[in-house]
Amino acid sequence: MITGANRHDMTQLAALLDGTVIAPTPTEPPHLALDRGYDYDACREAAAARGYMTPIPPKASDATPLPPPGHPDRHPPRRWVVEVAHSWFNRFRRVLTRTEKQASHYLGFTHLAAVLSVYRKVRHARSLSG
Repeated sequence: MITGANRHDMTQLAALLDGTVIAPTPTEPPHLALDRGYDYDACREAAAARGYMTPIPPKASDATPLPPPGHPDRHPPRRWVVEVAHSWFNRFRRVLTRTEKQASHYLGFTHLAAVLSVYRKVRHARSLSG
């Protein structure tokens, strides 16, 4: 799903989850890794209505400051998967800086970047194992 940069992520969460291609079907609800920007009741309700568990870290406040760097509660381990995927997409200049006027063209380039990232990852894993 592509939206303008001036749209807050929490307002688009329900539409994003509705647009998923593969529906979750495991025996336990899948985890949806969201950051502190989604710490709203509306986000939790939207995810729960679609069958997701949401371990959203609470927003920092004066009463409960963030844990110090290196503490396991600061960044849960499953966040790394999301962050590394963003890093892979940043390697594609055409995706990093959007110049296409039509959303469908930009979406096509993001799909191509995803395919190339997965291909490179699989090729690298095969070279290590073989």
